[in-house]
Amino acid sequence: MLYGISTACFYPQETEQSVQVLANHQIPCCEIFLNTASELSESYAKKMKQAADDTGMRILSVHPYTCAFEPFMLFTNYPRRFQDGIEYHKRYFDMMNHLNASIFVFHGDRKQGPLDDREYYERFAVLRDLGKTFGITVAQENVERCKSRSVSFLAEMCRYLDGDVRFVFDNKQALRSGVDPVLFIRRFAKQICHVHISDSVPECDCCAIQEGSSYVKKTVDALREANYDGGIIVELYRDLLKSEEEIFLSYKNLKLL
Repeated sequence: MLYGISTACFYPQETEQSVQVLANHQIPCCEIFLNTASELSESYAKKMKQAADDTGMRILSVHPYTCAFEPFMLFTNYPRRFQDGIEYHKRYFDMMNHLNASIFVFHGDRKQGPLDDREYYERFAVLRDLGKTFGITVAQENVERCKSRSVSFLAEMCRYLDGDVRFVFDNKQALRSGVDPVLFIRRFAKQICHVHISDSVPECDCCAIQEGSSYVKKTVDALREANYDGGIIVELYRDLLKSEEEIFLSYKNLKLL
């Protein structure tokens, strides 16, 4: 397994500065959370790639700034907007090729979305197949505010797409959806290709990873039992942290579990 940190932890610090901070701390791999359209440019990608290359840090994945717009762009009942949304994603995939990143994190439609599940799966498959032409894995994340919060929805997604679907697993989103993270991992072990991780305590379901955390250890152990060998990325919300140092302590504590 590859342990790393998401640039999302440092928001609203500018993305390239966050990449540089991770590189300076000798973090071996990371996820880049893009925050605006200008960060899709080739020159911007090269700047981030150079910062990573200087210390050998791998960029595993990219989280799009348009995740909040995916219901409007891709799950609209206006066909031309869907086609334009698919076309726009070529910019992400091209930029990811410059970064040598291979996993695209996808949220999908909100849980109240107007399209039926079959139409959702078919539209996801269009984006999935486009990603493949760039060497990119489009991976569905389980997100509480989205249709992907539902285990039955994801199970049917696997069946409908003949298993040709990959998941980003987020343990805090599982908890918020009323799903046991360990049971989720056991059920979808073959589909999980990327992981977002954080700790959980009674007063906060997304906190810095504590030393010896039994909750996080159970999650990591379940991944080990499933022979998972992808990235496990610390993803925290900056406004819930006392200091930036908690981000790096989380990474250190995760590696020791």
